[in-house]
Formats: sequence, C-alpha cells, structure tokens
Amino acid sequence: MWVKIRVTEEQRMRWHRVAEARGVSLSELVRRSLDGVRAVRRRHQPRPVDPELLRELARIGNNLNQLARWANREKRGADAVAVVARLIELDRELAQIRKAHERAPAQAQADPPC
Repeated sequence: MWVKIRVTEEQRMRWHRVAEARGVSLSELVRRSLDGVRAVRRRHQPRPVDPELLRELARIGNNLNQLARWANREKRGADAVAVVARLIELDRELAQIRKAHERAPAQAQADPPC
C-alpha cells in the first residue's frame, strides 16, 4: 500500500540522508519511526570472493613469510635489504587487494520519490 504525504524538498532530502546514513530505505525509516522502533544501520554482507583468489593469496602470504624469515635471519648484505624492500612493496600491494575485496558494494536502493 502506498501512503503519500506532502513535504518540502528540504525535508525530503534530509530524510533521505538520514535513511542512507542508517543503511535503510526511506520507507523503512518512516515505518520504524512511526512504530517507535529505532532504525539501525544494517550490516553489509561481504562480497563473495573467488576461492581460487583466496588460495593464491594464501600461497603468496606463505612465500612472503618464508622470505621475511630468511631476511631476518641473515640480517646482512645487500641481498637481505633488497628482499626486505621488495617485501614491503608486496605487502602494500596485497593490502590494496584485500581492501578492494573487503569493501561492501554500494547498495543502490530505488525508493520511489515522496
């Protein structure tokens, strides 16, 4: 069932911002408000990740740990310094990959206009 009300454009925009901040639709915000229930933010479900990608990242992490142990054990020479520098670069790259896969997708909710 549809319920229509008259609001100013400013009110409409403010209500949409409040609903978005709480992670619910405007309809859900209004229903919960009128029922006396506080609309709380929904937890975002993580995106499904390809199991092969996870296995590959685990293999890379294992190799990186072995190299890090070697570099810490040797602690001498330019080779160890070069390995540590490369480990730092790889760590940053892996962090970017992890961050990209941890971000929840933007939830576009198509609420009809008020």
